[in-house]
Amino acid sequence: MAVLAAHPKAPSFCAVDNADHGLNPGLATALTKRFAAWILSSKDERQILMTSHSPAVLDGLPLQDDRVRLFTVDRDNQGKTIIDRVVVTKKLLHMADKGWTLSRLWTNKLIGGIAGCLTR
Repeated sequence: MAVLAAHPKAPSFCAVDNADHGLNPGLATALTKRFAAWILSSKDERQILMTSHSPAVLDGLPLQDDRVRLFTVDRDNQGKTIIDRVVVTKKLLHMADKGWTLSRLWTNKLIGGIAGCLTR
């Protein structure tokens, strides 16, 4: 991931699947923070799609920066795929002030992306 962020000939658009694979949660959070900082501070505009199954990755995302987007993927009762953007709202900021991390919100089914939390 560091090469994607720092190499001058890195593609302007790419995907990283299972970015957390083989990493302990603390390292996954730290790597996500660092990777986001590298990409966002780059003079080159880059778009990265990243997937993960680890809630710890969420805590490394600077969602207050509108260039960073988080989406959840669910299925409704008919099997239709539903994709929603997680938007930083006053409610989420208030919960963050009370110690709720993104990973905690996700594992508690408060932002979507976990089977059984879709309310449609």
